[in-house]
Amino acid sequence: MEDRNKNKDELLLELDSLRKRVLELEITKAKEDEYKQIVENANSIILLMNTKGVITFFNQYAQRFFGFHEQEILGKSVLGTIVPDKDSSGKDLISMINDIVKNPERHFVNENENMRRNGEPVRILWSNKALIGKYGKIEEILCIGNKIAKPE
Repeated sequence: MEDRNKNKDELLLELDSLRKRVLELEITKAKEDEYKQIVENANSIILLMNTKGVITFFNQYAQRFFGFHEQEILGKSVLGTIVPDKDSSGKDLISMINDIVKNPERHFVNENENMRRNGEPVRILWSNKALIGKYGKIEEILCIGNKIAKPE
């Protein structure tokens, strides 16, 4: 009888532990959903690119702003899609992108010419942040951008 009560107590403790874990998972899922809503509804361009300059995330605002659907842009380089090889003044943007993916800390904030799908040039003020993986290496660059209004 004593063994049976011990097993029952152990099972009740395990059940309580499982209930707590389920609650933690539900809270985590709710937080994930909340963050996703924030990112997708922000009025800023939010994109992730890997260390080769390939786009791995492109929020809804970025899609509307640049004119690309997610399935058209994911897996493509920023160069030739939203970043021209050279801007209208002749500045080499290939070198700039290569330096951003290698040394994002040098480009914490930068302004450069970008282009929409229709070829229209636009100036964007970008904030860039390296996302470090579990082995201490840069895995992706988080880029948040806003269009710079033209002076009147």
